[in-house]
Amino acid sequence: MPRVLTLDKSLSVLEAVLSSRNGVGTRSLAHRLDLNVATVHNIARTFCERGYLRQDPETKSFAPGIRLMLLGRHPSFLRSLSLSASAIIDGVAEKLNESVLFAAIDHGHVLNLKYVPSRQALRVHEAEDMSDHSYCTAVGKILLASLTDTELDSYLHSTPLQRFTPKTICEPAKLSEELKGVLARGYAQTRDEFCEGLSAIAVAVRDPWGTIVAGIGASAPTVRLQKSEQFETTLRELQNAASAVEQQWSQSRLADVLKLNTGLKRLAEPEHRS
Repeated sequence: MPRVLTLDKSLSVLEAVLSSRNGVGTRSLAHRLDLNVATVHNIARTFCERGYLRQDPETKSFAPGIRLMLLGRHPSFLRSLSLSASAIIDGVAEKLNESVLFAAIDHGHVLNLKYVPSRQALRVHEAEDMSDHSYCTAVGKILLASLTDTELDSYLHSTPLQRFTPKTICEPAKLSEELKGVLARGYAQTRDEFCEGLSAIAVAVRDPWGTIVAGIGASAPTVRLQKSEQFETTLRELQNAASAVEQQWSQSRLADVLKLNTGLKRLAEPEHRS
């Protein structure tokens, strides 16, 4: 099927803006996409008028708009993510024989999308909404580390930092530093922070643009997870699972996008009259 060139260029502009974490200007977009500057500007401004992009009044750079963000928060987003990950989470739980959790953050709430408890006698149970104690869990730290400063401030304002154990981080400044460390090393860990005798490790699941969309974590009694060999094995298996989820989900979302593009192209094609 022949491409609708205008639609193809428009989607390329949108994707290029999404991949630029700090915004991008018209000339940079045109150079990157090898398109005419005026064409790129007109496409981007049209997206701005529809709310899919926004333009900084001072720098003139383009960034994702609120309408695009709202579409990204559509209920099907978490459902699609959960379905893509389900078998993979079962698989890593089987390998590790520890409790494995798959979670995402939505409007400041850390949500348990799938939980597989360990078959061993000492194991952990997780609530569906983990928001009130996410700051002292490994998966929670991964997801909180993905927030902007404004979003994190909002979370801290609405979530009192309770002290569950002597090792719980209850100071906002100290928690912020901890979350920076999580991003730097690529994984989160806790030891006796939410419950004495309980440790956990978690890694991030990212979208094609590198944004954290979910976290996968394994929790176990500290007596098991404090052993260096067990820690390294658990971290490696979680990282492999995260990569598998990213690939599976990207393929799933790509199929959805292809269906959407096909529908848009049909709408863009002139009607044939008999």
